[in-house]
Amino acid sequence: MKKIFVPKIVPATNNVSDIEKAFALVEGHAVDCCNWPAEFPYTPKVEAKLFHSSDRLYIKFDVTEKDIQAAVAEDQGRTWTDPCVEFFVSPEGNMDYYNFECTCTGKLLLAWHPAGEPKESAPMGVIDSVERHPSLGTECFPLRKGEHSWSVIEVIPASALFRSGVENWDGKKMSCNLYKCGDELPTPHFISWAPIEWKEPSFHRPEFFGALEFE
Repeated sequence: MKKIFVPKIVPATNNVSDIEKAFALVEGHAVDCCNWPAEFPYTPKVEAKLFHSSDRLYIKFDVTEKDIQAAVAEDQGRTWTDPCVEFFVSPEGNMDYYNFECTCTGKLLLAWHPAGEPKESAPMGVIDSVERHPSLGTECFPLRKGEHSWSVIEVIPASALFRSGVENWDGKKMSCNLYKCGDELPTPHFISWAPIEWKEPSFHRPEFFGALEFE
């Protein structure tokens, strides 16, 4: 099983420049598993970095890909259709999990998925508590041809796990997967950090999550 160790680092401030300095100290994790190569062979370059400061989890995705657009205008929209990076996490390491899906312009989709039951979308107050810092800005834009590099930082308070009673990230052992997709881009793709052994593209597979261990 793949594993990510999340170090504890407290940025000097919560300004982006100080957060970036903290990320410079952190190991990167390639999101490069092309699980359905026959139908979807394209694999953009994607790296994720994670650290926490007890109450907040910081995730940065760095992406280089071709032919991007930003059509999703609001949170809780169809994020997966735009250039989208995703963090799925199971606080108990079981089949119950949250999906954090963030577009290249910082639009967020968040829901709780209890095993065998309907999902529960996060309240907007929870959505608003997740800070997002996209390098491309927050406005929609039409198709941009050619290769582009972009990044997004997400700052996730422990309270964003809104059905789990998690008070902080200290010493926690969870499970997760990290993804990159773009269902309605000119070249659709579905790549992951931990491999997914499934017959068709599906990220909602907690049985294939890797380990996530917090300092």
